[in-house]
Amino acid sequence: MRIVNVLKILTSQAKITNVLIMLNVGYFVVSRLLGFTTLTYMTDEQFLILWGADNAELTLFYHEYWRLFTSMFVHADLTHLVMNILALWSVGPILEKRIPAFVYIGIYLFSGLFGNLISDFFLLYQHVVSCGASGAIIGVITSLLAYSLVFKTNFEEMPIKAILISLVLTAGLGLLPSINNIAHVAGAISGFIISFAFFTCLKLAHYPSKLGMILLLTLLVIVAAIFVLLVYELTPYEELFYKYLELYHKND
Repeated sequence: MRIVNVLKILTSQAKITNVLIMLNVGYFVVSRLLGFTTLTYMTDEQFLILWGADNAELTLFYHEYWRLFTSMFVHADLTHLVMNILALWSVGPILEKRIPAFVYIGIYLFSGLFGNLISDFFLLYQHVVSCGASGAIIGVITSLLAYSLVFKTNFEEMPIKAILISLVLTAGLGLLPSINNIAHVAGAISGFIISFAFFTCLKLAHYPSKLGMILLLTLLVIVAAIFVLLVYELTPYEELFYKYLELYHKND
């Protein structure tokens, strides 16, 4: 009974984290159930791409930008899923109870999306298929570190054990196939930057309005989009695109 009561308390204090976990588990179960027959004549990579995994060529050349989002909920196998869930559960509730819910969601999604996008630029032409929520989860970890820096949390108050557990789990994931380590690094950096900006505003405003925080998030997204467009314009993607098509037809 004591364990049940503890779980009830944790569940009530981590509603957003629980929703994110259920979405990841639900997507995994549905993809395996509905795609069970296709697994017999498709490779693992083909199956993952079918269900929304990220691939630089498909995302950038064929404008399938939705893969930046869907790949955050696609997992290579049960081990990948379980390790991600444990990593998120170890740090998510700690951060969630300290900040507004919509800020927590924004940090999670921004870290995952931006991590996937940056990794696509680095992995272009390497035909890498990547998936998983690790980039977003590491963004949550660095967000917790940013929170501690901004609000000058004492070292004793830092959930060191939870952070180490989450880091060990996500580091271990980097050894599995279809795991994008570049997305991990990019997610960590982007999560820290956006969190530092958010928490600085929270500290200065004491009780900021949701409108103000939404405007800040919009501004950060616009800045990120401008950065991506500049990189895109400075890179000869049209030339690379035609080279890719040439290689593709040669392989056929």
